[in-house]
Amino acid sequence: MAAVLDVWENSMGDIRQQITDQIIVAMEAGTPPWRKSWSSGGLHCNASSGASYKGINQLILGLTGQTDPRWLTYKQAEYMGMQVRKGEHGTQIVKMVEVSRREAARDSEAGGEVLAEDGTKALVMRVYTVFNASQIDGMASMPVRECDVTCADAVEQIIFGLQRTGLKVNFGQGFQPCYIPRTDEVRCPPASEFESLEDFHATLLHEAAGHGSQAMKRLAFMSFEPPCFGSADYARLELLAELVSAQLGAELGLPMGPSLIESHASYLSSWLQVLKGDKNEIFRAAANAQKICDYVSQLALDAQPFVINCVADAPKTEMLFMAQATRMAM
Repeated sequence: MAAVLDVWENSMGDIRQQITDQIIVAMEAGTPPWRKSWSSGGLHCNASSGASYKGINQLILGLTGQTDPRWLTYKQAEYMGMQVRKGEHGTQIVKMVEVSRREAARDSEAGGEVLAEDGTKALVMRVYTVFNASQIDGMASMPVRECDVTCADAVEQIIFGLQRTGLKVNFGQGFQPCYIPRTDEVRCPPASEFESLEDFHATLLHEAAGHGSQAMKRLAFMSFEPPCFGSADYARLELLAELVSAQLGAELGLPMGPSLIESHASYLSSWLQVLKGDKNEIFRAAANAQKICDYVSQLALDAQPFVINCVADAPKTEMLFMAQATRMAM
């Protein structure tokens, strides 16, 4: 399958607007591009360095629909003794770099975008072309993902880490999944009310990591008083939480459950309105989502296992979040 972003490949002009337009087109077709990452086999990564792509590049690569998450530049493939097949089209990703103003002028002529200038320096958005593993001859098959930490253990350790910062997590019959900023509390129905354990974990991760991390006492992306439902600010908070869920879900191998898909269907039009109003919105959201993912991953690594007294008849699944002593390596 040839992957290509034809609208802006090898073109000059407003890169941010072109990327935003591509994402809007995908959303209007019915599927936000970040949701595709849930089934891609992990985060998109550079096959040479092994490093995962950050921020907006995860969304750009998600637009391609490729199921193999590995990518290389033409030169990287050549250096590794492989060959991009003739006729294949690359996908362009971006990187912000600080250069001299003279270099910035050359970058602009070559298709880059100058974002800011100050004295003798400039911040430039450079464009790089990468090819998917499926487009490269000589590329080994995708290795089987091996991990000695289960998805459930990983989610629980993230919750442990957030609880150590003061986040309260409460389960109850009849609860609607939500995060309450005023009390710094996540409320969630018990696992028995979800279609599957994966659906339960995905929802809990969305509320705790996606929303709880935005609190003033953590990364301060929201105020103590939440914005009104239906407002642009509300849409921004939900979009950010959705991107966090997508990235963590891809990393942990946690598929998006029907509960999230159903509850977020009504947000699509408000997300589109926000993105159409500001070409920088998706870049800010992707960058902040990356900060949250890095933040909760570090919390999970730092969390020390602890055990508390458990109510005898408490549901076993919920008690895991309070009593399991598993350490996660993400």
